Amino acid sequence: MINTIAISVSTAQRLYWFGRYVQRAETMLKELVNSYDYIIDRDLDDGRKLYEKLGVEIEYKNALDFLQQGVYGTYGGSIEQIIGWARENAIETRHLLDERGFSTLNKIHNQLALGRDSAVSPANLEEIIDNCSLILGIFSTELDRTRAYQLIRFGQQIERFDLILRLYGEIEMVTADIDVINTIARQLNRNYRPINVTTSDISKFLVFLNSVVDRVIYKDTCVSVSTQTQSQS
Repeated sequence: MINTIAISVSTAQRLYWFGRYVQRAETMLKELVNSYDYIIDRDLDDGRKLYEKLGVEIEYKNALDFLQQGVYGTYGGSIEQIIGWARENAIETRHLLDERGFSTLNKIHNQLALGRDSAVSPANLEEIIDNCSLILGIFSTELDRTRAYQLIRFGQQIERFDLILRLYGEIEMVTADIDVINTIARQLNRNYRPINVTTSDISKFLVFLNSVVDRVIYKDTCVSVSTQTQSQS
C-alpha cells in the first residue's frame, strides 16, 4: 500500500548527505585509481597533488601505499570514513531507502572492514566503484517515485558539481549541471527560483551551491512523500 510520510529538515539533510557521500566515494575512488597509474609511470607526487586540491595532506611511500592511505588513512575524508558517513545517514533514513541500495552500501562497508589489514589493489577499488555506481543508479532510476530519492539525487549532483570545480577547476565542465541542479531544486521546493551563474570565478560557483542547498533544504521545513511499502503478512 502507499503511505504518506512527512520528511523533516533533519531527514532531508540526511538523505541529501547520503547522496553526497556516495558520489564523493565513487569520484575519489576513480581518482585514486587514476593517480595510482600516474604514480607508477610518471610522477611519484601525483597523489599528493590530487589531495592538495582538496586541502588535504597525504603521505605515502609508493603507489600501493598511496591506495592504502587513500582508503584507510587517518586524515579526514578517507574512503572508509566517507562510506561510514554515508552508512550513518542511510541507517537513519532506512525506512525511505530501496533495499537494494541499502544492502549494497552495507556490502561496501563490510568489504572495507574485512580488508583493513590487507593490501589494497586497483581491482578492489574497481569493485567498490561499481557498487557505488549501482547505488547511485538505483536512486537515479527511481527519481520520479519519491521525494526522498530526489533529495539523494540532489546531493549527488551538488557533490559532483563541487568536486569537478575543486579537482579540475574547469567551469565549462559543470555548465550543464547548473540546469540539472536547478531542475531538481524546483521539484523539491516549489518556491525555488532558478539561479543563473555567469562568471569565471570558481568561488562564486561554490557560493551558488550553498545558496541552492539553503533554499531547498534549510528553508523547506517539512514536505510529504509517498513511499511504497508492503503490508505485513
